[in-house]
Amino acid sequence: MAEFHDLAELALNGDGQSWGNLGYWPSATNYSDACRALALLLGEQAGLDHSSSVFDAGFGCGDQLQLWLDHFHVGRICGVNLSRSQTVYAKRKLEEAGHPDSAAAIGQGDINDPGLWDAVLGRNQPSHVLALDCAYHFPSRAEFFAVAQWHLAPPGQLALTDFMLSDRHDSDGLARHLLRWMLKVSRIPEANIVDRDRYRLELEQSGFADIRMIDISAYVMPGLAQFIRRLRQDKVAAGISKRPGWPGLLKYRLTGRFLESDRDQIACETPVRPSSCRDIYVDG
Repeated sequence: MAEFHDLAELALNGDGQSWGNLGYWPSATNYSDACRALALLLGEQAGLDHSSSVFDAGFGCGDQLQLWLDHFHVGRICGVNLSRSQTVYAKRKLEEAGHPDSAAAIGQGDINDPGLWDAVLGRNQPSHVLALDCAYHFPSRAEFFAVAQWHLAPPGQLALTDFMLSDRHDSDGLARHLLRWMLKVSRIPEANIVDRDRYRLELEQSGFADIRMIDISAYVMPGLAQFIRRLRQDKVAAGISKRPGWPGLLKYRLTGRFLESDRDQIACETPVRPSSCRDIYVDG
């Protein structure tokens, strides 16, 4: 049976890159650069440095792992990813980049399985748990918060980029129905898409404090929507060498339509913005 989270994003990247996130688009003109910019932003805001011990929850195909190691020179890195194909790819990527110890310290499975965390961490406790544009896909994000808090070395930090409902979301209108449809297509549990107050409460109930949230929606959604529009029209205009296969292309087209709809509602100053992308930095 084919995986939903597979290697489809490889087709969106330049040579040798395999990013797979929504991107950060203040100045980026192609998908790989935007994805790298989002990962850099997360690492900078988390304060990664040579003393950091990082657990990456949902590391994709490994580009961000290599970034944490080569750019921030973190002391240790490990992680878990649901996708088997991405995990195999990430291990090979790290080995070829000269990081065999890190390649051996990543595993595949359910992010909410404490035993899997124990297996990859060994006797170590991470100073940072990172989740780059993936926590909304977890079976239960609230459960992930609890597992992360349990394993963090005090005073640890959870840092993630994530989705939540905006303060102006419409709970009953057409936009809400569109959101539910998009969540189903993208295999995102609806229970994971909550407003800011609920999100903060779930963090607090897991034992986190000093919670800081930064809205970066304006630098994520319009840029990604524009990229997907170019992708629909012409692969050269989108800055990629080949178009994704039809399952991946369908997924990106649906995402683009959703983001374009959301942006139009903002431009028209309607009271509906179904979701927003935020950076959330949490000290344990």
